[in-house]
Amino acid sequence: MTAVRGVIPHAWAIPPTIREDTVMNAIPVTSIDTYASEFRSIPLARLALSPLNVRQTNAEQGIEELAALICAQGVLQNLSVYEDPEPSRRRERTYYVIAGGRRWRALQLLLAQKHISSSYEVPCLVTSYDRALEVSLTENCGREAMHPADQFEAFRKLIDAGRSVEDVAARFGVSPLIVQRRLKLANVCTEFVALYRAGEITLEHLMAFAITDDHERQRQVWKGLKSYERHPSTLKRMLTENEVSLHEPIARFVGLKAYQKAGGQIRRDLFAEDDEAFLLDPALVEKLASEKLEQHAAKVRREGAAWVDTAPHMDYSVRAAYAHVGTVLREPTNEERTQLETLTARRAELEKLNVAAQDDDEKLDELAEEQESVEEALEAIEEARTVPHPEQASLAGAIVSVGHDGKVHIERGLLKPEDAKRFARSRTAEEEGDEADRPRQHSAALVRRLTAHRTLALQATLMHRPEVALAGLTHRLVLRTLFTHAGWSDSAVQIDPQPVSLDQYAPGLEECKAHAAIEAQRERLRAELPQEPQALFEWLLNRPQAKILELLAFCVALTVDGVKSQEHAHPSDALARAAGLDMCEWWTPTAQNYFASIPRARILEVVSEAVSADAAAPLAQLKKSVLAKAAEERLTGTRWLPGVLRTVAA
Repeated sequence: MTAVRGVIPHAWAIPPTIREDTVMNAIPVTSIDTYASEFRSIPLARLALSPLNVRQTNAEQGIEELAALICAQGVLQNLSVYEDPEPSRRRERTYYVIAGGRRWRALQLLLAQKHISSSYEVPCLVTSYDRALEVSLTENCGREAMHPADQFEAFRKLIDAGRSVEDVAARFGVSPLIVQRRLKLANVCTEFVALYRAGEITLEHLMAFAITDDHERQRQVWKGLKSYERHPSTLKRMLTENEVSLHEPIARFVGLKAYQKAGGQIRRDLFAEDDEAFLLDPALVEKLASEKLEQHAAKVRREGAAWVDTAPHMDYSVRAAYAHVGTVLREPTNEERTQLETLTARRAELEKLNVAAQDDDEKLDELAEEQESVEEALEAIEEARTVPHPEQASLAGAIVSVGHDGKVHIERGLLKPEDAKRFARSRTAEEEGDEADRPRQHSAALVRRLTAHRTLALQATLMHRPEVALAGLTHRLVLRTLFTHAGWSDSAVQIDPQPVSLDQYAPGLEECKAHAAIEAQRERLRAELPQEPQALFEWLLNRPQAKILELLAFCVALTVDGVKSQEHAHPSDALARAAGLDMCEWWTPTAQNYFASIPRARILEVVSEAVSADAAAPLAQLKKSVLAKAAEERLTGTRWLPGVLRTVAA
């Protein structure tokens, strides 16, 4: 019977040319008697869902699609039902659906949509109440889902037979995009479809192959990869290596409209959730990007830059060869020179007075306050005198490139590699001089002690952030191989992890929380490793990537060295930010570990900053030892940290 939209043909699980009585006659009488079952057409209004139906999970999924299939094809498989064991005399007998609950739900949906009426007759196999649960379990356990490859090849046969994509989509209750995707999968090279049927590759592999219709290219890429390299993402990358994804920065910079206006062709990935497109003419993309960058470069040249380079792709190693214009201290004015002489002389005098007053806490505090005032005045003069290096500034230029966000990125004030090398030595000397002149809040010994605690905490944090550890390790290798001229020995791999010894800077570290966390992780990882070192490499090859990263993170973490004597920036700061180090979780200021090592005035400043000025005022008259203990109590729970321990956002 031909399906008409809104009308469901009455179709059975058996071929429509075979009638019910023919089927009944084909079944031995003994079987019918044994199972007490028969086929009937029962009005939908008299069917209800049985509580004995064993399918309780995911019963509601796909009902709309199933309803569309029934609307187009009819009920192709009968329901299994049993009569109400306690029928009411005032209404017609009810039949409970024990197998076919999803078909019943789909029919109810069609009834609500007025595609059918409640009198629509549904093909049913009527069984006894006693056998109801057994029948339900048998049908659901015995059912085997169609292999996906069978489905998308069946769709292709329907299209080959003359059906349109829209017609197939409507008849099977799916979107045209789903049909197009399955047709695309059916077009993958038959040998890979066979591998998918055999379970040797996944559906994701087929989706990756479907990125191109070139079967020979599919085979070429597959054969060119080693077995452990044949991941779907690798296949897709290799199959599209001569194309440009619309998600790439250079493609976003050029723009799809500009590319198509210039005659560029595109291809879309049907399986991408965000409708990903690939630009098929990389040379045209490069040309358009260069032209657009040149327009921006012309504006920068008009600003007076000595040179302007354009780069559609700015490689990090190439960018590292350039340098920013350095700074120098200009000659002081007469007024500044007088101030410098006065302040410098007073600083020298204060240093001598500080040595003489080692046993007088109050005198030391007074001297510390004046020293800080002198240092601030010197720093203000230095900042005013800091200007761009005149010779370098005259040679400075800019690079106009495509940023990671797909927008133009202009970096000004750069020196070309040859100029950067020429100024390198003098610049380094100037920077070292700048660091030496900076004022400090803590003694070198205290900074080393504090940063030893911070280093240990960073190690304990980093060992749980394998992605950051991997970046740190790669950073080290790239610096070693691409940014220096130092050579490697003849050994295959020359990475020598040297765990950092921190006890020399801060005695008692073995008692802190970070040390305990590291040792606990060490013992846990050791328990998983093979006993013999010779077996380690093979053992690693058979571990999942997550385990490899976990081990890598621990080993890299123990090589981190963030101890310093000065309070300026340090390479470990970037690691701390990336790993999310929060020193409040690992260290708390106490009288012993901090307050006893700083002047009284600084203690009062800390209390004012962490609590309030009102909380600090009553402490001003206390002796140093009592003040340190009182400060410890006031700061309990405040999560205050000295600047040298804070993880400051970039």
